[in-house]
Amino acid sequence: MRKSAAIVTGLLIAISLWTPRRTLAADLDDTLARWRIGMEADGSFAHFGPRLDQTGWIQAWNLAAHFTILPFGVVHFHHVDGVFDGALQLGAGPVFERFSTEHQNFGGLDFEARYYLTRFAWGRLVPWIQASIAPGGTDLNIGELNQGTRLKGPFAALIQGGAGFSYFFGERASAYAGLHTQHVSNGSMDGGSQYNYSINTPIGMVVGFEWFLN
Repeated sequence: MRKSAAIVTGLLIAISLWTPRRTLAADLDDTLARWRIGMEADGSFAHFGPRLDQTGWIQAWNLAAHFTILPFGVVHFHHVDGVFDGALQLGAGPVFERFSTEHQNFGGLDFEARYYLTRFAWGRLVPWIQASIAPGGTDLNIGELNQGTRLKGPFAALIQGGAGFSYFFGERASAYAGLHTQHVSNGSMDGGSQYNYSINTPIGMVVGFEWFLN
């Protein structure tokens, strides 16, 4: 996982070297302007460890699509030398996760927030941090009650967080990649807390593409 992350990060940095050393603030102000609307699609994978069948290293993968909006554009914080300069992007759309080693699934409506850290942009490469929550349904049914490992549906929520980079090809399109964490829980709504021993992982990766519509 560390090797894959290093390769992706290295490739994105290498691509950015074909552009000027720093993206001008005015360029990002236009690219990430207020009320820009877009569509994005991405895929990710995760490894949860012994809680799931370990017949394969990729124990889960998911596909998601979002309609996105930039409600504020790039915000500048001059009093702190612009360290927190950035643009908040909100998104909503469907997500499907396949727990591939268990042959079980999750589907829900994902609500996402991504913050572009424009102060640290390098050429067309812009770092970001992201968090999302997707309430939905699942046929996941794992673990043993007497071992304190039980987790089952039909309700579940998929919570994700991550950090990565977006590479802007122009003012219309970008590709992105990053590291992802995942938390899957039923919120004690399916039989109480004894059926809600959540599964978590810091080992995941996401790759996607976004297209701005205006």
